[in-house]
This record gives sequence, structure tokens and C-alpha cells, in this order.
Amino acid sequence: MKIRHRITLWVAGAGLFTSLVFSLVILWEMHDQPLAILDSQLNTVAHTLSKRLSTLRKPVEDAQAHMLLVSSERYWVKIYDQDQRVVFQSDLSRAANLPLKKDHMGEPYMVDTHIPKEVSYLYQDDDGEVTFRTLVIAENIAGTPYLIQVARPIADFEEEVFDWLEAIDIGLIISSIILMCVSYILAGRIVRPIAAINQLAREINENTLEKRIPLGKSRDEIFELSECLNQMFNRLQFSFSRQKKYLADASHELRSPLTTLRLFFEEASQRTDLPAAFLEQIKAQEHNVLRMDRLVKTLLNLSILEIKASLPMEPFSLTDLAKVVLEDFTPIIEKAKIHLKAALLPHLNMRGDEDMIRRTLINILDNAVKYNRAGGEIELTVAEKNNDICISVYNTGPGIPKDELEKVFEQFYRVEKSRAVINGGVGLGLAIVKEIVRLHNGKISIDSVLGSWTRIDMTFSQKWAESPALRGRLGLSAAGEIAGGRASTRQPPRCGRHQGPRGRN
Repeated sequence: MKIRHRITLWVAGAGLFTSLVFSLVILWEMHDQPLAILDSQLNTVAHTLSKRLSTLRKPVEDAQAHMLLVSSERYWVKIYDQDQRVVFQSDLSRAANLPLKKDHMGEPYMVDTHIPKEVSYLYQDDDGEVTFRTLVIAENIAGTPYLIQVARPIADFEEEVFDWLEAIDIGLIISSIILMCVSYILAGRIVRPIAAINQLAREINENTLEKRIPLGKSRDEIFELSECLNQMFNRLQFSFSRQKKYLADASHELRSPLTTLRLFFEEASQRTDLPAAFLEQIKAQEHNVLRMDRLVKTLLNLSILEIKASLPMEPFSLTDLAKVVLEDFTPIIEKAKIHLKAALLPHLNMRGDEDMIRRTLINILDNAVKYNRAGGEIELTVAEKNNDICISVYNTGPGIPKDELEKVFEQFYRVEKSRAVINGGVGLGLAIVKEIVRLHNGKISIDSVLGSWTRIDMTFSQKWAESPALRGRLGLSAAGEIAGGRASTRQPPRCGRHQGPRGRN
């Protein structure tokens, strides 16, 4: 569960619990307060009757009874003498007989009774059940004891309580919804800086270690987190820089002694006064020194590319460059009995480092030749799509497993270890290609089907053309194809969606 959702649930749950407790307290107070008010009214009515009774003649005559009427429509009233004979009763008391509980003298109590609606409507339920709040007090008036019993129906009071409960329930539901929405919005504002930190942290990699997370104005926990992450990125950048510089310095220092060794073995292999077996050992060691020399040069080139922040961007003809590279590879491809195809736009120019792009094409085509089969195919496509320059190299061959596609751009990674050693590869060619593409603000991807084919796609977003008129012509012109050294024309496939020859994808 995301932090935002947890915060929402915590805040909403705490708010709902607080509201529920507060509502129950209010409900309890609202339940007790009306009863207290009702008991006070009953006590007032009882003592009022006592005072009026003291002014009347004894026994109470019917003509004097009206003096004792106190809201006879609302109150149930009975007055008993010392023999518990009724000396007065209200009209409501004639509709129902309520028990006289002497053990609750002076303490109000509840009495449930049955009064049909047609006799007296007191908000009773359909069964005619009515609840009375009853009070009995004893008064000694002029030396004569009396019992005064006063009651009042509370059906309407119970109905009000139920209305309160319903209103509280509705209020809790509405407040819960509002609280959930408000807490979700507030939680979003709380975790928004964390989301921004995550986004920036994902953007920072070994190639963008110079980026830092901006620090906020408030020195809170998020400020401390950002500061700690920036310090970590500083240490990583320092470590990466030292590692790259060390590799570049070591490669540079190794070049001189390796050159000396290579010259020594070249001269020694030409001597005729040495035993034949010893000459064979010298030639074998010369081969190892040559491999080591190539490895050191490649490492030095890769280190230089990793240290560089950018490359000189100059305009050049990508079409002409691709043709020159293909012409250089034609003898090698023909010797390997591989069929070469090229789909090139006739006038496609770009801005970049021409030597680096040449090295990119050479490395990829070299792999396409090495990891191919006799009678196989290589297809080079140079096209444009949506003002982007697209270069695609397709070749038949053993292919690459799906779980190793992203690893081929790592340094010293080789899919076929034994064959790479035979071909003299060290697993740095595609790593160099990736760095060159990165320095050109481009993208590179690889796709393959194991046992069938492999395709590498490169996209460069910064396109350059000599004039607006040429820009218009580039998207409409036909492409030239070179097949076994002969040129022909056909429409190039769309870059990034290349299906391979005869739709083998």
C-alpha cells in the first residue's frame, strides 16, 4: 500500500473515531438533559398542585377541582389521601391507570401502558404502547398526608431521540466522506516532495551523476532526506570519476610498454638465427601482445568517452559516411559469403562527431559479420522519421537470448564466450557504441530471435540539413540499395519497426 493511501486511512480513521466518540458523548448528554428537564417539570407540577391543594377546603369538592388542573391535556395527575383514595385525577389519568410505586418516592421512573389511539392520541406506536415518565411525592398539608402522582407521556421524546440518532448517522457518513477526500488531498501534498525525489533519483544514473535534488526552504525531514541523497550522489560521482580516470591513466601508461613489446616481438619473429620452436613461441606471444594492445586501446577510448561530457557537433553527410564504411566492409563481407543490403537516403545529413559515428557503424557491422553464418544477410538502414535520424543494422545469425539483450551493452560482456575469444572480441564494442550514442543525445536498442537474427536500432533526435528545401526533399526521396556492391532503389522500412528481410521478425 502506498504511503499516500496509508496516511489517508490513518487520518480518516482517527477523524472518524474522534467524531464518533464526540457524537456519542453529545447523544448521551442530549438523552440525559431532556430527561432532567422533564423531571424538573414533573417536580414543579407536583409542588404546584401541593400549594393549590393547601388552599382548598377538605375534602376537595368537584367545584374546586378546576383549581388543581395544570395542563391536564399534557399531564397525567392523581392525588391520593392518607387512605389512598383518589381525591383528584386529570382527564388523561382516566384513559390509563399507572401503578403507584411508593418505593420510588421522589424518584422519577418509567411506566409502559396501553392506550388506544382513538381514546387519546399520545404519539403511541401502532400497538398503542405509551411510555410515561412518572413522579410520586408525599406532602403533609394542614396535618393531612397526601400522595401526588404526576406523569407525562414521552413518546414524542423518544421519537426526537431517534431523529437525533438518524441525524448523527448521516452526519458521520458525510463527515467521513469529506474527511477521506480532504485527507487524501493533504496526503498527496505531504508525499508530493517524496514523489519528486523519486523521479529525480530515477533520472540520476552513471551518466547523469551531476544532477542533484533541489533542497526546499523548510528544514524538515524531507530536506534532510534530500540532503543525504545529494551527499550520496556526491560520493558516487567522486568514485565514478576516480574509477574512470584511473582506468584512463592505466590504459595510457600501458600503451608505451606494450608498443615496445610489440616491436620487440615483431623484430624477433623476423630473425633466422633462432630455433624454429622458439620462433613459434615468439609468434604466439606476439599474437597475445597484439590482443593486449587492442584491449588497452579500446579501454582507453572507452574511458575517454565516459569522461567526456559532450562531443563536437559538426554537420556531415551520414549517407556518404555509411557508403564509405560499407565499401570498406565489402571485401570482408564477400569473403564471408554474406549478402549485404543497404537502404540509404541519398541526401541525409546530421550534426555530430563524424569519427565517432563512423566508429559506431564499424563496431556494429563488425559484430554483424563475426556473429553471422555463411550465406547469411546483413542489412543497413539509414532513414528519418518525425525529424529523427534512424540507423538500423540487421543480421542473421545465432541471435541473443531475451534475458541477455540488455547485458550486451555492458563492458566485457560476451554472449558466446568461446567464439568471442576466437574472433578476438573482448566485449567492449557495444559498450563504446552505447557511449557514443549517449554523447549524441540518442537512443539505442537491440532486439533478437535466438537462432535466427539480431537487430540494433539507433535514433538521433538532433537532425541537421543544409537548407529547408533539402529538409523537404529528404522525406520524399527514394533510397538507394547496395546488394553485393551494386546499387538499386527501393523504399526503406520505417526505423524502429524494421521486420528484417522478407518479414522474418
